[in-house]
Amino acid sequence: MAHLSRRNFLKSSAVIAAATTLGFQGLFGLRRALAQPKDDDLQTVLNLAATAETLAVTHYYMALTVGVIAFSDFEKKYLRAALESEQVHLDYLIANGGKALTNEFYFPNGVFENKMTLATVTEAAESAFTGAYLAATRIFAAAGQPLLAMVAAQVGGVEAQHLAFIRSLGDQTPPNNIALLEPLFFNVSDAVPTLTPFLEGKAEGFDNVATPYPGREKVMEVVGMSQLKPVLPATDPNAFKSK
Repeated sequence: MAHLSRRNFLKSSAVIAAATTLGFQGLFGLRRALAQPKDDDLQTVLNLAATAETLAVTHYYMALTVGVIAFSDFEKKYLRAALESEQVHLDYLIANGGKALTNEFYFPNGVFENKMTLATVTEAAESAFTGAYLAATRIFAAAGQPLLAMVAAQVGGVEAQHLAFIRSLGDQTPPNNIALLEPLFFNVSDAVPTLTPFLEGKAEGFDNVATPYPGREKVMEVVGMSQLKPVLPATDPNAFKSK
C-alpha cells in the first residue's frame, strides 16, 4: 500500500473500490437526506460529535506519529495544528456533556503509509464532519440554542479548513473547490454510516486491529507549542467582550 497512488488505492482497496457502483460519496455515507425525520436530541448530537472528534484526533495523531509518510515541514505544521484543533473540539464537547461511543477505531489498510491514501480517506472523513456540523447548527438553532448553533458553526468552519488542506495534500485542484459547505445531512445521526467502518472493524479493506485514542497528554506532546490563535467558543461569557 505504501506506493499506491490515490487512483490505484481507489481501485485496489475492496471497501473503496465499491465506489465504482455506489459512488464515492454514497460509499462513505455522504448522502443528502431525502426525508426530514424528527431532529436528533441534543445529547445524541453531543455524543456523535464527541465520537467523531475522538476519531479525528486519533487519525491525525497516527498520521503524525507512525513516521512512514515524508511530510514537508509546512505539512507537519498544518497537521499538528489540525490535531490540536480536533482535541480542542473534543475537550469542549466533553466539558458540555458529550461522551464518545468508543475510544478505539479501525482504519483502512495502508492509510498511514501513503500520502495519497491518507488524503483520500481524510477528505471523505472531513466532508462528513463538515456536513454533520452543519446539521448540528440547524438542530441547535431549531432547539432554541443559538449560542450552541454558533459553536457548531465555529467548529464546522475549522473542519472546512482541514478539508481544503487535505485536498491540497492529495493534489486535488483547486483545494477550495466549493463556495458553500454541502448540507449532506439533515440530522447528525445521518452521518453514522460514515463512522461505522471506523467503529466496527468489520469492513473489507480495514485493519482488524483497533487503534486506541492516545489521550490528551500524548496528543499535546505531539502538538508541542500551540500554533492556534486563542478563540473562545460562543457559549463562553467572555466571547463577545471587546478585546
